Amino acid sequence: MKIKQLLLFAFVAFGYLFHASCEDEMANVVTDEPVKNITGSWKVVQLTRNGEDLSQRLNLTDFRIDFKEDGSYILANELPFVLVGSGAYTLNDPQYPFSVLMTADGESEQIAVKLQYPVVNGKRQLSLSFSLGCAGNTYQYNFEREN
Repeated sequence: MKIKQLLLFAFVAFGYLFHASCEDEMANVVTDEPVKNITGSWKVVQLTRNGEDLSQRLNLTDFRIDFKEDGSYILANELPFVLVGSGAYTLNDPQYPFSVLMTADGESEQIAVKLQYPVVNGKRQLSLSFSLGCAGNTYQYNFEREN
């Protein structure tokens, strides 16, 4: 009988210690995700259509998108893009954005452009993807912030 009690005590003590260590570990987990900042001038480093790299076929050197702190954007040097010119933008969720919502100047329709914000080779990238008319064609622009 004492062995059963001793085993039960050991089991309870071990369970308590395991639970306490998990709580300590969870206390160190950061739950506040910082707000994503896409402001700045972004240059295209890669353009794909349906996974095919178009970067070598098109002159991408002058195409830029500038996201301003006031919530406006400016596109320079038109390429096949979902919008032209300038307008306003917001992120669908500042901490966990999955799209940037863009409205061209003079238009009322807000267009959602899929957004990814990865770090590639130690540099922050901005990846925007969308379809132009034909849902079977998806363009993906990968940008790096200009210094």
